[in-house]
Amino acid sequence: MWRLVPPKLGRLSRSLKLAALGSLLVLMVLHSPSLLASWQRNELADRRFLQLNKCPACFGTSWCRRFLNGQVVFEAWGRLRLLDFLNVKNVYFAQYGEPREGGRRRVVLKRLGSQRELAQLDQSICKRATGRPRCDLLQAMPRTEFARLNGDVRLLTPEAVEGWSDLVHCPSQRLLDRLVRRYAETKDSGSFLLRNLKDSERMQLLLTLAFNPEPLVLQSFPSDEGWPFAKYLGACGRMVAVNYVGEELWSYFNAPWEKRVDLAWQLMEIAEQLTNNDFEFALYLLDVSFDNFAVGPRDGKVIIVDAENVLVADKRLIRQSCYNHLFVASSVPSPQVAVSQINLKTGMCGTKANLMTVIRRLAYHFQKKFFVLVQLWTTITTLFVRTSYPDMPPGVALLEDFFMIHQVKLPKMAV
Repeated sequence: MWRLVPPKLGRLSRSLKLAALGSLLVLMVLHSPSLLASWQRNELADRRFLQLNKCPACFGTSWCRRFLNGQVVFEAWGRLRLLDFLNVKNVYFAQYGEPREGGRRRVVLKRLGSQRELAQLDQSICKRATGRPRCDLLQAMPRTEFARLNGDVRLLTPEAVEGWSDLVHCPSQRLLDRLVRRYAETKDSGSFLLRNLKDSERMQLLLTLAFNPEPLVLQSFPSDEGWPFAKYLGACGRMVAVNYVGEELWSYFNAPWEKRVDLAWQLMEIAEQLTNNDFEFALYLLDVSFDNFAVGPRDGKVIIVDAENVLVADKRLIRQSCYNHLFVASSVPSPQVAVSQINLKTGMCGTKANLMTVIRRLAYHFQKKFFVLVQLWTTITTLFVRTSYPDMPPGVALLEDFFMIHQVKLPKMAV
């Protein structure tokens, strides 16, 4: 029998593995006091670990009482700081419990960026304020653009923040008013007036908007109103807490075929909900991957768990702009038809087109029911186009049916 690896290389590989294991054991022995201390101590009650000392260059303080009172604790291996180098995304699992409730529930903690990204944020703030890479962030923040909108500014306007992140790539005043009104890191939430926020709260809001707007997306489009996002709980320093949903979508690769078809159908429903809703905001996911979706263990509902890269378009503003710049000038009789075509192009080429890759791989992974699923997919896409854009001319609808069907060509499989 042929050897795939020469004997010398095999022995070298085993030696390297033993050396790596030995190095890990040595590190554990050298750090055994700190390992034991980190295992016994609740670091989520430590102000420095939460980076609360960096506020207002942080994400909020609404959950600080819960953190500092020890109501939030790491799960198992999350207590070992030696393993942090493996946690590139700075995402942790923890248990949270209210004293009155008695029980605990699982939550997800996020720093909203890697250690490198957070360090770059600090350096950027310091350089803009002092010209040096290191400084006192508490003193530097009032000298940055995050403090430019002081108490004299009444509203958060598109001109002030346009392009800061995907969320405000093309903002409208209605969207920004919604962000301020739904901002959860203030005691006086509910007002769209920016001047009603404290100076520190305004700086935290603007920094979050520029660095990672995921908390603002979860707050502005909450799950309590039916939006398919994880529930935002609160923040303390540079640690944000959101509700734990369930296992990520990739863990369902080998689930029964019917289950995967159900998940694929839910993804299409999410795309439809984000594009067409009563609030007339179109949300487009710019980063679609299996890691960004999770499935509830009880209800089997698909939820978006990573909302950092979400572009929000105000359809009212688009409709008004289309009417002003297109229909008045060119005397097109039906603005609804053109708006539908615009929505079709942005919607299909945005969230829905990106979701196709996820849906195809999820629904067709190692399966033999090829023709049945092609027929199901054709029915879904055809029904989707016609029900989403009923006022579209028949020729355009047929063209889009053809386009959608041919976008989901499947690899050849044995039946």
